[in-house]
Amino acid sequence: MNRFTLDDLDHETGYFLDLGEVKNLAEVIVNGQDLGILWKTPYRVDVSDALQTGENVLEINVVNLWVNRLIGDAQPGADRSTFTTMPFYQADSPLVPSGLLGPVKLITKTQ
Repeated sequence: MNRFTLDDLDHETGYFLDLGEVKNLAEVIVNGQDLGILWKTPYRVDVSDALQTGENVLEINVVNLWVNRLIGDAQPGADRSTFTTMPFYQADSPLVPSGLLGPVKLITKTQ
């Protein structure tokens, strides 16, 4: 959760939240209003109706990839939470980029 303040909000212009790079899903919630799940480029959502003058609360929920969970479960001492019949990934397997990679920007609709 992130909080940010908007001193001057122009409702006629309109605003997008651009998440930049996401691997692979992101749910966006602004001021308690669920704006949906972004799953393809551009990872951009119209936030015009959800923004308010003053303090705003931004929540972005992302999903980690299954392969990273399997690699995590293969770590020594890990409290395993997954099961697979074939161990394709080992503790030293490289992690796959996952999550909110950004940069996250609030932009006007005219940009």
